[in-house]
Amino acid sequence: MPLTLAFIGDIVGSAGRSTAVAAAKRLREKHGATLVIANGENARNGSGLSPDNYRELRKGAGPGGWGGIDALTLGDHWAKERQIIPLLEDPEQPVIRPANLSPAAPGKHLVRLSVADAPPIYVFTVLGRLFMPMPSDSPFAAIDREMAAIPEKDAMVLVEIHAEATSEKQAVAWHCLRNWTGNDSPRVIGVLGTHTHVATADARLLDHVLAAQTDVGMCGPQRSVIGRDITATLDSMVRQMPAPLEVASEDCRAQGALIRIDTLHRRAESIEAFDLAAD
Repeated sequence: MPLTLAFIGDIVGSAGRSTAVAAAKRLREKHGATLVIANGENARNGSGLSPDNYRELRKGAGPGGWGGIDALTLGDHWAKERQIIPLLEDPEQPVIRPANLSPAAPGKHLVRLSVADAPPIYVFTVLGRLFMPMPSDSPFAAIDREMAAIPEKDAMVLVEIHAEATSEKQAVAWHCLRNWTGNDSPRVIGVLGTHTHVATADARLLDHVLAAQTDVGMCGPQRSVIGRDITATLDSMVRQMPAPLEVASEDCRAQGALIRIDTLHRRAESIEAFDLAAD
């Protein structure tokens, strides 16, 4: 059975949230997406995810639903809005923090999504370590640890690498291809990068089985500097004047990737970047 999975890049602010919800519906209706996943760590005014944001993004998702986002991932701003932590700790809520934080960090870091007549799909996120302000464990070791802990050997897995460096993101994809594409264990079918808010032009299939893209971009105002107000950003960078970097609001678009999956052989058939204008 073929299956199409959509991943929406970092959702930025209120404009990004409304754009993401509209994009999820469009991805299902016009692009055949069965599952829609998104990074929500910038949903609350550009940094963090609140419970209200979470409910707004999730509304209408689930089996038979045609709206909303099926699962949300978080990155280095995972705890910026501390009220999200009870939802992170609730096993029934499909929202996760990065897997390679301290073992003492609260919250779950693996989500299981089920689809009729197909193997389950697990999703987890790892932080990169190059040029990233938040200390974290090796993403490579964390991937191996998470994969080995998945109880269903016929499962398919989507890995998100939330990182700055393109080299590190590409290395993670090749690591997953080398170590986790065997037939007798859970298989990684995709490795998608987030965090920079700038979509890269390298969506491709590695060895015809694993979908990879260094960064899927962002969901939010494109007339901006990675989602922030242009004037305030230039004041900060050009004049070195301290200024609040408010979230912009113009030219909202949803960027991300569509992965088409051969569920019988547990492999990606194609990956296609998307860039959808807000309705």
